[in-house]
Order: sequence, then structure tokens, then C-alpha cells
Amino acid sequence: MAVMDYANKGNLRGNLTRIIKSDWNQKLYMLYEIISGLDDIHNQDLIHCDFHDGNILNHNESKIYICDLGLCKPVKSFLKKYDICGVIPFMAPEVLRGKSYTPASDIYSFSMIMWEFTSGIPPFNNIAHDFQLSLNICKGERPEIIENTPQCYVDLMKRCWNEDSSKRPSSEE
Repeated sequence: MAVMDYANKGNLRGNLTRIIKSDWNQKLYMLYEIISGLDDIHNQDLIHCDFHDGNILNHNESKIYICDLGLCKPVKSFLKKYDICGVIPFMAPEVLRGKSYTPASDIYSFSMIMWEFTSGIPPFNNIAHDFQLSLNICKGERPEIIENTPQCYVDLMKRCWNEDSSKRPSSEE
């Protein structure tokens, strides 16, 4: 059993309207905390497999926890073809095609969290999370870049959601 601090600010999804009003220093600090937590998971040779805004908890404006590790898998393990789970907008295209989860698929999920920090809403919030969305993601559809997002941030976000998983940065980078 694991016991952690009560996350009195709830999950990331519930805080998007507050986050969007934050300055870039605060946003980048939170993203750093999130990617550091994901890096801790990856350094244990694990993959989260269900990384999204509902599984990131905020405590006292400064501490971030990644939760719901029940679907974590060792990097060397494999799932049966098409044995996929997760929230469609946060799922990497290769996973939607039935390939195994990898640390790079968690990085794709992180890119959607990065996008939320620019928009204040979940990705693909205005359309059904169904088979058609899965197809569109596999065909390269990504959320629209929000105006006035710093170009260096856009460049990193695009690297993280790259169609080619081998071109995505690691959590350590």
C-alpha cells in the first residue's frame, strides 16, 4: 500500500482554468514537475500506459503527483495486440494502431498536457472520443496551436507529439 499527501488542489483537469491564467514561469515549473515524475517512472523501467490530466494531482500549488499507476508495465513487457487502454486524445498513434506502449507513448501523452497548458481545455474537447477520433490521430491530426504560444514551446510540443515515436524526446531530455 502506498500513502501520499492529500492532493488538496485536485487533478490537473480540474485546474485547467486556473493554469491557463498562470504566467509562463509557473506553467513551466508545473510541467517540469510533471516530466520529472514521468522520468522517475521511466527510470524504473516502467511505462505509465494511461498518462493524462486526470492522473496528475496537485498539492499546495507546488507539489505534483502522478497517480493511477495500476496500468504501469515494465518496459520489456508486452501487451497483446490491440490490448489498449487509456483516454483517446492522450493515446499515441502507434498505440491506437495496436503497437505496444513505450516510454515514447507516454511522451506523446505529455505533449497533450503541454497543449492543455496553452489552451485551458482538454485536447479534442469539442468532438466525440470515438473510433473516428482515433483514425484522425493516426492520420496525423493534432490540436490546433494556440496563438501567442512561444515558438520554442511549440517546437518542443511538436517533437513530443511527432508521428515517429523514435523522434520524440525522452523524459530525461
